Amino acid sequence: MLTNGGFQGTDGWWAAGGTLNAENQMGCLTFTESGANPWDVILGQSNLGLVQGQTYKLHFTAMAKSNINVKALIQHDGAPYTNYMVQDLALSSTPKPFDIQFTPSATDEKTQFQLQMGTQTPTTVCIGEATLSGPSLVKKSDLASVRVNQVGYLSKALKRATIATDSKDSLPWVLRNAQGEAIAEGKTTPFGLNAASGENVQIADFSQVTAPATGLVLEVAGQKSHPFSIGDDIYHTMKFDALSFFYQQRSGIDIEAKYVQRPDLARPAGHSPEKVTCFNKQDAKGNQWPGCDFTLDVTGGWYDAGDQGKYVVNGGISVWTLMNLYEREQLAKEGDKSAFADGKAKIPEQHNGHNDLLDESRWMMEFFLAMQVPEGKKVWVPVGDQSKQLDNLTLTEIDASGMVFHKVADEAWTGMPLPPHKDPQPRFLSHPSTAATLNLAATAAQSARVWKDRDPAFAQRSLQAAERAWKAANRHPNVYAYDNFVGSGPYDDTQLKDEFYWAAAELFATTGKAEYKQAVQQSPLYLAAPKGDRSASGDLYWQDLSSAGTITLAMVPNTLGKQEVEKARAAIIAAADGYQKSVATEGYLIPYQATEYPWGSNSNLMNRSIFLGLAHDFTGERKYLQAMSDAMDYVLGRNPLDQSYVSGYGSRPLKNPHHRFWAHPIDPASPLVPPGVMSGGPNSINFSDPVASTLKGKCTGQTCWKDEIGAWTLNEVTINWNAPFLWALSVLDEGGLTR
Repeated sequence: MLTNGGFQGTDGWWAAGGTLNAENQMGCLTFTESGANPWDVILGQSNLGLVQGQTYKLHFTAMAKSNINVKALIQHDGAPYTNYMVQDLALSSTPKPFDIQFTPSATDEKTQFQLQMGTQTPTTVCIGEATLSGPSLVKKSDLASVRVNQVGYLSKALKRATIATDSKDSLPWVLRNAQGEAIAEGKTTPFGLNAASGENVQIADFSQVTAPATGLVLEVAGQKSHPFSIGDDIYHTMKFDALSFFYQQRSGIDIEAKYVQRPDLARPAGHSPEKVTCFNKQDAKGNQWPGCDFTLDVTGGWYDAGDQGKYVVNGGISVWTLMNLYEREQLAKEGDKSAFADGKAKIPEQHNGHNDLLDESRWMMEFFLAMQVPEGKKVWVPVGDQSKQLDNLTLTEIDASGMVFHKVADEAWTGMPLPPHKDPQPRFLSHPSTAATLNLAATAAQSARVWKDRDPAFAQRSLQAAERAWKAANRHPNVYAYDNFVGSGPYDDTQLKDEFYWAAAELFATTGKAEYKQAVQQSPLYLAAPKGDRSASGDLYWQDLSSAGTITLAMVPNTLGKQEVEKARAAIIAAADGYQKSVATEGYLIPYQATEYPWGSNSNLMNRSIFLGLAHDFTGERKYLQAMSDAMDYVLGRNPLDQSYVSGYGSRPLKNPHHRFWAHPIDPASPLVPPGVMSGGPNSINFSDPVASTLKGKCTGQTCWKDEIGAWTLNEVTINWNAPFLWALSVLDEGGLTR
């Protein structure tokens, strides 16, 4: 029952309080701090299932570089941590075999094996030849084989279900109303093998049903779907919940009960005030960082994800997407220009006279402006061989005036649960980076544009910061991210042509200045857009922002010239065509033809929806909105896991995202996730967390996912994923397919 008990690498195993390596077919955990509790240092494996009253045999060989006492356990994975087996072991430098037999007192589908060694003198503990033998718990699948959008379908949209079945022949289907009466019937269309999930599937199309209804169930050859609705308001509340995510990720402000969906989601302000200086300690590679002679007040902004880091690089695409949605509302031929008018959303700034999208995005923009290095200040930055991830690092002091710090975050990773206002870690600014500087240049230029007629003073402050950042990035074009302290993600990026193009495009659209026009037109990425659809390569995301520049040039009135603007629009339409054509070739009818799914794959579908929505704006063709609708159907349940990846929506919604505050699965005193939060989704490429590692070699593409709080590579939630989710929801809710 144990995965990789011979330690061919460390897949399947996880560690806490130390560093795990595979050595001579043993897993060796080295720890330098003993901790106050036995569970402060652990080597373990999760996702085991036990059957009550059955006999299990645990075998392993273990040793330690110095004599130590450890505790072997089989226990429930989570509160109340029920123990089914506990045994104290004495280890020495001589490998010793252990055989332990036990009978669990209850059936438990979620248990884990652990070696606990906290409170002991720091050393290295190794385990090998690990096996757990006995009846593995076989849980009857509760997945529906008839997969639908569990929320529902817009009345004028195509309405299709995907059915997992071994049958090669068409199957009869019937659509029943809430009273069980048949209102439509037909036969499925065989699709064949869906390569991204490894299933044989068929398609049921009931698009002829357009009347609003609730409690509908699709029955195919005796198998039933989850209930769903048809109507034009199915995404209306959801889009405001998706926007509320950003308010609830705010740093430096009390999250008040009157603005959130449930009282238990309220919390005191985290990191308020946040006055920090540059990292001034030794990094993991032994480099001593000198720090800087100033502090910045960087109170505010959005926490990036389930942790409490605040990043300019990932925040950039997130705040750009919100402001882009606002600009799209104002400029598109179709759409509700007042969908997020002042007072529509529940945020503290409601009734201040400004659009709520702009209010929310401004919370992040104010933080961005605070992250800019003041005039005349010098900062130490890394210089090294980028091809070797800065292995040959040296530190150089530069005049960093106008540059932007890459991030502010905890010195070391924190555990869960941890509300931000209880974060005990010291916080530091990382060094400035060219990528962060260009992210500010782009978004501050965009901010200047959208606030010009609403708050001229703020618009002017934004533009001044943007132009300072542009000049600073050109003075220092190759200062890259370096993970100099470990309590946050690196967000490293050594290819910055896209950021230079994006920033130039935003500055040009705002100012019309010749220098920015020249930078745009001389860029090798001029009018770039994604090409092809075999993978996510070229898609819009934080590390590739070239198409964001093209989107702005295509959308926002500028002096580029009509012919060039048409070329920009044509590039976007061509990308959308590639996505839209993929729908017919994919068993779950999505604009995504890849069979491998990267970290945050759901966000790829939502970012593709931006191109589809804009292509509809430029052409008026309905097919693009339909492909957006198909992508949303997948996210909300029409997928091989029969899973709504959105919290609070659908019969099987997201419940256990990786998040330090919404940590109810491991702490009953912590709140459940609020509605409207989208999981990153399947990840068949990176299996680096303890939960994902147990799936390696056992899942295919769309099936590599679990709704568990410890699965950060699968079930994390982030601002740059909820932003395009909000964008797509809003466009679907406000036009096109409702007519």
